[in-house]
Amino acid sequence: MQIFGVSAMNGSQAVSGVKVIGGAGPARAAGDIADVRDSVSLSVDGVRAAEAAASADIRFDRVQAIRAAIADGSYDTPEKLDIALDRLLDSIG
Repeated sequence: MQIFGVSAMNGSQAVSGVKVIGGAGPARAAGDIADVRDSVSLSVDGVRAAEAAASADIRFDRVQAIRAAIADGSYDTPEKLDIALDRLLDSIG
């Protein structure tokens, strides 16, 4: 077996530094972040997922009920685990 390094296993990408929007100006103090803005770039798939999530009818009452059941430990049951395992095995094989 030959190992050629991590770069041969996956395609790494360069990481760019922090970019301050608004042009260069006088140096700011370390605690002064009033003029610094965050930015995000999404792939086409990310944009589609965000649009689908924004247009979906979310039943917040149901979400809260599920969160409460997860928190108190009553959400996961052996029956649900069996169903999930069966679905996983069906999708694999």
